[in-house]
Amino acid sequence: MADEPVASEEEATATEPESGFGFRLSESIMDAIDRQIISSGLRLIMFLPAFAAVTYFCSWAFSQSSPTFWLENIEPNVKLGFSMFMAALSFVVVLGYILAAGFHRYRVRISLATFHQRVEQSNVEHRSVQSLQGYDGLLYQLQTSMSHLTKSLGFALLSSLMLVVVLWYGTGTVYGNLFLLASASFLLLSIGQHLPTRSTPFNMVEQTGLLQAYIPPVHPSTLNMVFNDLMKTHMDPLLRAQYDDYTTHLEKVFKRGIDRHFAHEKFLMTLYRHATGLDRKTLEDEMAEILTKNGMDFVFNHEVFTLESWLRLIGLINQRCPAFFRMVDRLKQDLESGREPAMKDLIFEVDMENVVTEKANLFTLFHNLSNKTRTVVFRVQTPNFEPKDLALTYRLEPGESYWWSNEALPLAAQGNEDVLGKMSGLLKDSTVSWQTLIPTTNGDATVSVRLEETNGELLLGRQINVRVRSEFRQWLRTTGSYVAYLFGGFGVFVAFVLVLFEVFGGSAV
Repeated sequence: MADEPVASEEEATATEPESGFGFRLSESIMDAIDRQIISSGLRLIMFLPAFAAVTYFCSWAFSQSSPTFWLENIEPNVKLGFSMFMAALSFVVVLGYILAAGFHRYRVRISLATFHQRVEQSNVEHRSVQSLQGYDGLLYQLQTSMSHLTKSLGFALLSSLMLVVVLWYGTGTVYGNLFLLASASFLLLSIGQHLPTRSTPFNMVEQTGLLQAYIPPVHPSTLNMVFNDLMKTHMDPLLRAQYDDYTTHLEKVFKRGIDRHFAHEKFLMTLYRHATGLDRKTLEDEMAEILTKNGMDFVFNHEVFTLESWLRLIGLINQRCPAFFRMVDRLKQDLESGREPAMKDLIFEVDMENVVTEKANLFTLFHNLSNKTRTVVFRVQTPNFEPKDLALTYRLEPGESYWWSNEALPLAAQGNEDVLGKMSGLLKDSTVSWQTLIPTTNGDATVSVRLEETNGELLLGRQINVRVRSEFRQWLRTTGSYVAYLFGGFGVFVAFVLVLFEVFGGSAV
């Protein structure tokens, strides 16, 4: 159930303090507390409502009489029935939940204000973020999360007010039981509003804090600079604007005589290999082959694109597009072992996720090993995805160098006669296609891939078997949210109707 965002830009920016440093520090502290205790770590914002459900049930179940152990040993001393005690405990737990939800909302509000502050700062620096692709969708997502959290806090406050009425009338009375039902229902509605926000958490403390909340609206179908295009597609607009400045400066510190496209691909390929286990010393040696001394200082001491930021970004892309990295790893293994390609004059690789959730990413790589231009037709046929029949014609120019080896190569060595060098050149000169297929049914699915000559002659064909299903955590959150809306709304309606019936002279059942 989609809710319209209510947090306006003016409301978010209204919390901006005069000192940017103090603002940043406060957000850092609150984000640390939020992660360790509230939204993650102890997860108080989820644990407290779950515990409240137990106290609500106990208060309702023993509203007529207390259990024996309480009646004989505790009630004579405290002069309080077990049901009333559990209702009071419910109020304390809900109050704790309100404090946790309020803290979490305030932290998100500060992050949203920081986001607007960064956008304004980029505009002042003549680096427009609002014109970049995906900005409107990202802003809508952030404001929608803020809207959900505001409504969640509001429903929690209503739940606590209902408990005050319960404590006033007592749990054994008609009004007490009805308002107890209303309180539990409002708490369910609060949880229903909070659950969708857990799928897209964001913060502005880390440079990569917006990545999980940003979903690329579109992507290029043919990657020109493969790693570079893949990275930029998954960067949020703020990070992408900074990356454009970063690459502009990076090109100035490449060594002379090195092809800029090759240097870019080797730079990102080396970072990817570092993320998958390449040691720091080898990383620096490989970087030194394409970067000057000033370039090494620029890369390893950059404030935004630190090694940690690169690892987070690569990890996110690997999670969203595992097929691409599996295809790259397969080529790496072929080069390390000196395995010959299936066709001597053409390298053709294709891969897709084994498990598909919302969409399937189909990656294909074509590389012409001959010295003549070649035209091929790539055809995709599937009964389980849209589009069902796709045919693309590619004109493959010969590579500038022969980026393959029939002999086993080391992962990293001096020069470009190693896996890193060959892979970087292979990606630079290859044609990489990225197609998105939308599943039409759940369950087992097949995708047939054919590489043909222009006259229809089959060069190579493969069939990919995948399984289409919902992502479990996302399904659980969505289902839980709808269930909470359903039962919470129904509970509030029933309690309201029965209270009216009781007030106007009826007898509540």
